[in-house]
Amino acid sequence: MMVDVRAKGATAETKIRNELRLATGLKWERTPGSGALDEKHGLKGDLYIPNEKNIFCVECKHYADDHFTSTLLTSKNPQIIDWWQQAIRQGKQVGRKPLLLFKHDRSKVFAAYEDMPDNDYRFVFLNLLGYNFYISLMSEWLKFENPKFIE
Repeated sequence: MMVDVRAKGATAETKIRNELRLATGLKWERTPGSGALDEKHGLKGDLYIPNEKNIFCVECKHYADDHFTSTLLTSKNPQIIDWWQQAIRQGKQVGRKPLLLFKHDRSKVFAAYEDMPDNDYRFVFLNLLGYNFYISLMSEWLKFENPKFIE
């Protein structure tokens, strides 16, 4: 059976949106056109908080396979770098920090972000192909860092 990747992506975005709503109390929404709008609209990424000055450009990814594996150190171009580059590129287009939220089938949601964690919880620092960022479970990042999403 063929998997409709657009439907799978939309389902993941909705699931992550709902988790963010619950964890932050903010009114997260899916970006119309899933970030495909021209940057002049100020909407890039997959999720945003309407009528607010968003701090992050939130990119969501959901794939069947786990991309947070030893291939990070052995692959010429790990998939997570493509995702991170997209988050950075779209964030720059609208003047926001990149935030990559990703998962694979039957996994929890992970967060990739630039700011060094201030608290003691499980996270990994990645220095890959000229990019430096951190990855943790989204739930732990939200709980321990309590990031600010709007100005």
